[in-house]
Amino acid sequence: MGFHAKEFSYASWEYETQTKTASTTGTVERPPLPHDESDNTDNRAPFEKLPVEIYDQIFSYLIPQEPPTGYKRRNSDLSAVLKASRTLYAATLFTIFQNAMFPHSPVYSKFLEQITNHPVLGGMVRRMDFSQYTSVGLGRTGRMNMEMQNLTAKTLTKGLRATGNLREFLAQEALGPDIDASVLEELFFTLPLLEAVDFCGASASRFKEAFTEVMHPWNPKLPESFPVQRLSLHECTTLATSVFTAILPRLPNLTHLDLSHTQVTDSALMSIPETANITHLSLSKCARLKGENVVTFLLEHPAVRNLKVLNLHYDASRYRLLSAIDVEDLLPNLPKSLVSLNLTGASISSDHMPMLLPLVSRLEELSLGHTELTMEDINTFFVPQWKSNLRYLDLTGISAVSPNALHFSTGAILPQNTTLQVLELSEKNVTGCAKLHATKTCGWSEQSYGRRSWLVKSNTHDDGERSWKMGSKKWGNRKIPCNFGEVGGIYAYYGLAK
Repeated sequence: MGFHAKEFSYASWEYETQTKTASTTGTVERPPLPHDESDNTDNRAPFEKLPVEIYDQIFSYLIPQEPPTGYKRRNSDLSAVLKASRTLYAATLFTIFQNAMFPHSPVYSKFLEQITNHPVLGGMVRRMDFSQYTSVGLGRTGRMNMEMQNLTAKTLTKGLRATGNLREFLAQEALGPDIDASVLEELFFTLPLLEAVDFCGASASRFKEAFTEVMHPWNPKLPESFPVQRLSLHECTTLATSVFTAILPRLPNLTHLDLSHTQVTDSALMSIPETANITHLSLSKCARLKGENVVTFLLEHPAVRNLKVLNLHYDASRYRLLSAIDVEDLLPNLPKSLVSLNLTGASISSDHMPMLLPLVSRLEELSLGHTELTMEDINTFFVPQWKSNLRYLDLTGISAVSPNALHFSTGAILPQNTTLQVLELSEKNVTGCAKLHATKTCGWSEQSYGRRSWLVKSNTHDDGERSWKMGSKKWGNRKIPCNFGEVGGIYAYYGLAK
């Protein structure tokens, strides 16, 4: 992130005394800007008299969304503003420290030094973002990184203790070996304002052991509830079932929950407090869940009455969650608020079309991969009478889908002027469509990332931004977001490439 001691060594001036109350009382109010009260005249320039909320809006455009490559400083633009005047210094400092991103361990070490020497800076931190973190690079070996001790469980615990107003902790698999019981206790037990926690892909043995120790139903230290609203354990495959039994009943304010590819059980799901209001939910690839119990949970539990995003993506060759009967029970009773639905791998056939068709007028994302639909069924989605609102459609693995069928069948999708912006297909079908030279004439282009491939409409006035996407403009994300912003780094890999 570019935390340099020389740049912020003067952080202890009068601004620290004015904002010290904000950091010690636990309030999240934006601190006031300094001015010289000994002078009855205000000689500040007009720009320096703007409300702090305006500065936040302006300076947000100077924050890089991804760390720079090499040794280039990340906050060079903000650092220039920082030195312009006393007023702008105070406004900029909050912008720099409220969302702290750590691409490498030395950056975290500099950050820790700053908030240790100047505690008021720790009170400004709202987000600790390790989504771009890697322990390799910069010409160092793994052994060198271990010897440097820039980021360890001990230093991470120390950083959490110094950031009492923290709201979001965004981690991932590369940080797993540095998460022990003390880190989890500091994170979950002592931060009263914590709203979002993301451990995407973490499965290291130390991470597993720490969670098993701390998040155990019989742990006497466990509080009655956690303040967390958004929780992602996406692909945390090694966590024991006891972890979910302990943590899920203690989330009364839950709104976003990603348990993809975990060992969560049906009973743990049912233990979620009725006060929760879950709008984003992913139960993808959870082999311990049973279809009929999941349907019961979705239709009867008060916490999921206002769902907007539901991901039930399963690999049918390994485990099919929803049977034909489960689908019949679920489809007619889905919440009216739903806008994104992933049923890849469910036992869906032409018999279910009368239940699917009413959904296309309100859904924007629909995934039906590896189902048994015909091309005639699929084309029916775009018959005018159904007033399709679909922007994204996943047809991966459907045997009836082929390049010729997409272009030349009766009522074929691609020549039509539909609302579709993204059509996900197998790599073979995307390549086949390109060979027909028909995609470009229809205004589509080919894209791919990791294991996934798409046809994307080239000319559209819709930028794809939606409030339920939490700041992202991309379609088809299979990971539930825990923070507001465009999807990047390891989160993009898990959500858009796998």
